Amino acid sequence: MVILSYVLVVLHVIISVALTVVVFNQMSKASELGAGFGGGASHTMFGRKKGLDTMGKITVALAIAFVVNGVLLSVIMSNLMKG
Repeated sequence: MVILSYVLVVLHVIISVALTVVVFNQMSKASELGAGFGGGASHTMFGRKKGLDTMGKITVALAIAFVVNGVLLSVIMSNLMKG
């Protein structure tokens, strides 16, 4: 059980770094001053672009993996703390 917790922590760090890189990479596509503050109609919910591109799908998958791994990690760690 302890080894599983170490594996999940390492996996969580890898997912966190990958998610950060992907999000920053998407921000550089719209690197205008207004995009940094939420402007740019192409990146809004009701913008012209329909659906997600490849980077958007990767971002969603990494975000879901981050949440699921976080929940699993909290359950495993709480069981380790109980004894």
